[in-house]
Amino acid sequence: MSAAGVTVRGEVLLGTLGSVLLGVGGWGAGALPHGVPDGLWGRPGEVLRCAGVAVSYAGLVLLIAAWWRLGTRVADGTAGGGRPLRTAVWCWVLPLLPGPLLGSSDAYSYLAQGALADRGRDVYALGPAALGGPLAANVPGMWHDAPAPYGPLSVAVARAVVALTGEQHVVAAALGLRLVAAAGLALTVWALRRLAAASGSDEAGALWAGALSPLVLLHLVGGAHNEALMLGLLTAGLLAFRRGRWAVGTVVLTAAVLVKAPAVVGLLCAAAVSVAGRDGAGRRARRAAGIAALAAAALVAGVFLCGQGWGWLWTLRTPAAVHTLLSLSTDAGHVLGWLARGLGWGTAAGAMTAARLAGLLVGLGAVGYWVRRAPRAGAERATGTALLVLVAAAPVAQPWYALWALVPLAAVSWRRLAGGGAKAAVAALTLVVMPSGQGPTWATGLAAAAGGAVALAVVLRWAPRERPGPVPAAVVPPAAARARR
Repeated sequence: MSAAGVTVRGEVLLGTLGSVLLGVGGWGAGALPHGVPDGLWGRPGEVLRCAGVAVSYAGLVLLIAAWWRLGTRVADGTAGGGRPLRTAVWCWVLPLLPGPLLGSSDAYSYLAQGALADRGRDVYALGPAALGGPLAANVPGMWHDAPAPYGPLSVAVARAVVALTGEQHVVAAALGLRLVAAAGLALTVWALRRLAAASGSDEAGALWAGALSPLVLLHLVGGAHNEALMLGLLTAGLLAFRRGRWAVGTVVLTAAVLVKAPAVVGLLCAAAVSVAGRDGAGRRARRAAGIAALAAAALVAGVFLCGQGWGWLWTLRTPAAVHTLLSLSTDAGHVLGWLARGLGWGTAAGAMTAARLAGLLVGLGAVGYWVRRAPRAGAERATGTALLVLVAAAPVAQPWYALWALVPLAAVSWRRLAGGGAKAAVAALTLVVMPSGQGPTWATGLAAAAGGAVALAVVLRWAPRERPGPVPAAVVPPAAARARR
């Protein structure tokens, strides 16, 4: 095997070790459920919990280091093509499948909503508190009375999982959702490879930026978020449009919207490209009408088949009830509120509302701008850039929301994501969330710092050193060549 192949194998093994440690640490520090017997996702004591945090953060640091170095190999062309990257995806995913949820308890909310739907209740009018039982007991307190903010297809998937496992089997249900997330990731991998080939990009780069990202592993796989299914359908729909199969693409992208509404940006950008590619105003008008009619029909059929009604259109604002520091508009609202109180210009609540509304308008403006630019920029680049601005300016932002933008961009713009600043941002977003999804205590914070520091020291101590290879003859000056002879 070539030196490049040996190096890539080393990065794959390093990332696999990191994934194993992350998964093992989750048994002590993950988003563990209440009411589960000890020994199977049971809740450990403080000492074991801190040990789990240390092991998890050590694993995260190893994963990030392996991903970072692998990106460098892909960028300089020594990664050996897409096959080692495909191997890395599943070597890094499989150790996470059997362990507890990581990074968030949202999956318990999905399951409670699915159980409500299975009982024939309206999940867009009732919160998980109406369910009772072990599933509702594990929903974070802020969401107990909140109706589902997700599309009917997401609720239908959770309903099917709960119907198979039963409401009393929390662990089995959570593992069922993780398998759905893994299927969504598999669809993403399949689509990214073909999107990269169709757009003249590099398969290895697309997989590195879009499937091997630590954010994907921690949140889409570890956290079993429904973004995994949404992004799988989104990339598959964009691929269908790029291949000229606009009808299939419209149906698939509408299905993505039925999981989470932000996927509508992909449908709008892909439709804009498809319409602009037709010659003549009449043909463009007919293509636009065809896409609109098919999308509407798919939307109505999807809502009817899922059986949840249209209430989801009115609950999309539910997540905005949470103030997150990652939202720039919310941060601006805090600053303006502080000024308003100090200078007597108004109330802090009024300043927050104004700032968040301004951020939302900026995000929607960016969507409109990039839909117009999509025929020149390409549907994938327009979708990713529009969603990046939308997430940054939205009233609420979570670390995994960045994947709405990063995955479509990975197919066509992975080199921009391979820059040091972009990689550092992904690493920071990965490390900012504790394995339990809750804020740190002094004990868990120190444990995280200790585990991460030990792993970082190991990585730096055994970092591979580059060996200078032979200089190609084409770049050897003639005088030097004569001297050698």
